[in-house]
Amino acid sequence: MKEFIKKNFAIILAFVLPVALIVVIALSSYLPSLFLSTDYNFVYASCSDNNYSYRCSNYLQSRYSVVNGKLVINSIDPVQDTDRDGVPDINENYTVRFFIHDTANNESREITSEEVQSLNLSGLLTSPDGVTVSSDYDRGGDFFPFFDGNSSYGYYLTKGRSRTKLNLINTDKNGYYYQGNFRFMGWIIPGRN
Repeated sequence: MKEFIKKNFAIILAFVLPVALIVVIALSSYLPSLFLSTDYNFVYASCSDNNYSYRCSNYLQSRYSVVNGKLVINSIDPVQDTDRDGVPDINENYTVRFFIHDTANNESREITSEEVQSLNLSGLLTSPDGVTVSSDYDRGGDFFPFFDGNSSYGYYLTKGRSRTKLNLINTDKNGYYYQGNFRFMGWIIPGRN
């Protein structure tokens, strides 16, 4: 065996180096996301039970805000039409649902607006430990983009170049998910609740 390796060292090296390079690149791009975590859960809102829930992001942004650490429900101007569809926002009949996302388990559960209003929230997009909830269009498959043609839009926990996909309720499996059907409300302070 040693003799075979000595005689064919260049050929073996020609096969091993590209494979080793692929493994190193895969590990350097996917390994950091496995260790991405935060000590804070967050609250988000989405619309459902409406044929036009993909238009609700503007409504959610104008209807709800975080002021002094609490969720505030703002009044809507009766003539306001943020999606410019000819129907005032107040008559759109959006059904707003609130969720707490448990970042340790990557799971969400639905809560009431009263429960959200009782929480202490930070309205900043970045948690106190530097993690952000962001949206992105994933053009790749499970390992490398050229192995799988699937692409999807989703939400991620990100910190630097690391990111982990979030499993949110009201995703496309439930039939209600659209790019504009998500509103990050705030990080729960002082941590996990």
